[in-house]
Amino acid sequence: MSTNFSTEFPIDNSKSVEDVVILACKWITGSPHTEVRESDLSELPIDAEKVFSIGSEHVTTAISKASDFSIGGLRYLRTDGGLEWTTSVVSLKTEERHLLSLQVSCEALNTAVRLPPPKKPYFIRQALNTLGGGMDGEIPVADEPFRLANGEAEIAAALINGLARNKLPIVYVSAGFDGDYLVNPNELAQYVSGMAHVVVEPTREFSYQLKLLTDSRNAFGGTVAVYWPESDARKSYFIDETKPNPRSIQVEIAKDIRLALANRRLRSTCTWAHLRETISRKKYELLRSQGSTALEEYVAAFDAEQAAKDGKLFEAEQEISRLRAEIRRLESATQTSAAGVITLGKEQDLYAYEIRDVVVSALQEAFRSARENSRRQHVLQDLLAVNSSSGYGETLGGEIKSLFKTYRDMDTRTRTALERLGFVISDDGKHHKMVFQGDGRYTFILPKTSSDHRAGKNIASDINSALL
Repeated sequence: MSTNFSTEFPIDNSKSVEDVVILACKWITGSPHTEVRESDLSELPIDAEKVFSIGSEHVTTAISKASDFSIGGLRYLRTDGGLEWTTSVVSLKTEERHLLSLQVSCEALNTAVRLPPPKKPYFIRQALNTLGGGMDGEIPVADEPFRLANGEAEIAAALINGLARNKLPIVYVSAGFDGDYLVNPNELAQYVSGMAHVVVEPTREFSYQLKLLTDSRNAFGGTVAVYWPESDARKSYFIDETKPNPRSIQVEIAKDIRLALANRRLRSTCTWAHLRETISRKKYELLRSQGSTALEEYVAAFDAEQAAKDGKLFEAEQEISRLRAEIRRLESATQTSAAGVITLGKEQDLYAYEIRDVVVSALQEAFRSARENSRRQHVLQDLLAVNSSSGYGETLGGEIKSLFKTYRDMDTRTRTALERLGFVISDDGKHHKMVFQGDGRYTFILPKTSSDHRAGKNIASDINSALL
């Protein structure tokens, strides 16, 4: 059996375990592919399991209440077209939080049947709309993006650095150089709701503040990155040959998160195995407290508890197998990374593809000076054949030259154009101070007025020399 889908997230703590089980029942009976009716699941058992079967469908509901927690859920088994589906919805509520877990597994009953591609169940949307999301550490669970405001860089840093106590991954959407976003945050939040949080930064300038707080781990310049809690794991997404448009990037992000969650063991006791174990333990303790001498009842209670423990053992064995596979994957990824041509440092692009273009330019210079028909020349030629300059730097340099060609003073048109290119402009006494993309290392001083017709050209030359 393979796990088709798995997630666990907090919901509104004012809701009860019964609310979750009732909603799960409505989800099953509301399907056009089931013969189970709502009346078949109307009675909810307390400290017991109730099984209803019709044809190839089997629905088990169960609820158990203890002094410090309550747990309940629904398990739905269905055989259809050579496939056996198992869906488990479990709710675990304590005084501090209310968790909901959803797992869907699928097994082919013969080798001729192919397993279908995994997808997120509609129940998650129903749960968020009907029950409401809870707080995952410092961030709410919702089907809409969490939009940061200017001045909230420390909040963003906590999420990226894994200090916000969240258990779900963070999908960080950075602002592009033009202030726009690579993906539609609202659509992306719908794609990954119940699986991850979508966090959106407000401006490109915000990214520079965040850089200092995250040791340059933040996504920037329009890149989207996924950060996993309690881990240094991160994956970045951008348009390339395999993901040629924003929609394909959104689909890829959702697929990667869904796959990772399906291969990750649930971190709490919000599982069907724990629900069954809780019920069987209560039955056993009740029989013992009553001094029952009915051997068959003892045996049945013991067998139920043992079956629950066996279920936990099976889960643990699955987790061991998954971790072994994960170790192999990480070792492979490390080897691939170590064999790469270059590893990024802490510098960030100040305009689109800047760092890549700097490297390509350096390769071009090295190629021109390389000995003819040498190994060095061949390697450089090979790299340049598959890595070309984007041309953004040349375009930026041309616009700067054009703006300062006839510079006399900082009129509205010039100021607006420079700000569009990424310069932050402020008055400094008798001069204007320009800082490129908020990085103080690239500060330029301009006279407020100039009578020298060559001054503008000199200014443009100084700026382009420093930046390009």
